[in-house]
Amino acid sequence: MTDTLPLVSVYIPTRNRSALLRRAVDSVLAQSYPRIEILICDEASTDDTAEVVDAYAQRHPGRFTYLRNDTPQGACRARNRCIEHATGTYVTGLDDDDLFHPQRIACLVELYRRHDVSFVCSRFRYFQDEAQIAALRGRHYGATELNATERLALPALLYANLAGNQVLTELSRMRELGGFDEAMPSWQDYDMWIRLADRFGPALRTRAVLSFVDDDRSRARIRNSSKRAEGSERFLAKHARLMSADQKRNHRNIQFVIGGQRAPLREIVRNLSLGGYKSTLKVLLHKFFGRAIG
Repeated sequence: MTDTLPLVSVYIPTRNRSALLRRAVDSVLAQSYPRIEILICDEASTDDTAEVVDAYAQRHPGRFTYLRNDTPQGACRARNRCIEHATGTYVTGLDDDDLFHPQRIACLVELYRRHDVSFVCSRFRYFQDEAQIAALRGRHYGATELNATERLALPALLYANLAGNQVLTELSRMRELGGFDEAMPSWQDYDMWIRLADRFGPALRTRAVLSFVDDDRSRARIRNSSKRAEGSERFLAKHARLMSADQKRNHRNIQFVIGGQRAPLREIVRNLSLGGYKSTLKVLLHKFFGRAIG
């Protein structure tokens, strides 16, 4: 029975974070869905990452593919290398410091197979300490909860990245679109979700929290760096043809938020976005209370 289920490929880029990588991999191995291959692309690590992956491969023959870049080429290139070597019907990703809920892949595969959508995803929760998500990680969702979904049409996605940093889709679709855009300094995930929705139609998100994103700000992350601002500018230029005037105004407000800028009130008014009211609110809060809100 297990052999008839479609194989799911999970790609994990990593660099010099073997302890966190173990945590991420263990969350994939703990999935209730039985047919999974794990592809790890090592960005020239100088720690014991190779030995850690080899130990997993010895314990789980045939389930791991280890790729290594001799020089760091960026997480985007690492993801694409994994996609190039993947053999699954479906593909999803995991950053080396993040975690999956045990029911994530089973839920997303089932939703994808039952609905005509471009990709499927779940709600997610940021955490800085694992204790903050212990109850959610241990929670068992019933079918009714997992099937409580919302459609993510392209217009809604063009206001904000409602899918988060990981989705599940067909491997062939990722390849058809050429993988992640390696010219993007950030927002590569959001860019890919827009391209999927533009080509293949609306997406679907379960309301269950099935992904956990490490927000430890003591470590370097793209969302804490200046690359976010450059990525948002390139994103806006790349997808401007798809956006309404209101969506473009919203993204200009997002750029104010990312840059931590206390924008002139006239600029805030000029970029007032009804559909993206949350971004406008963040800019106003920063303007009058002086606190950047990510």
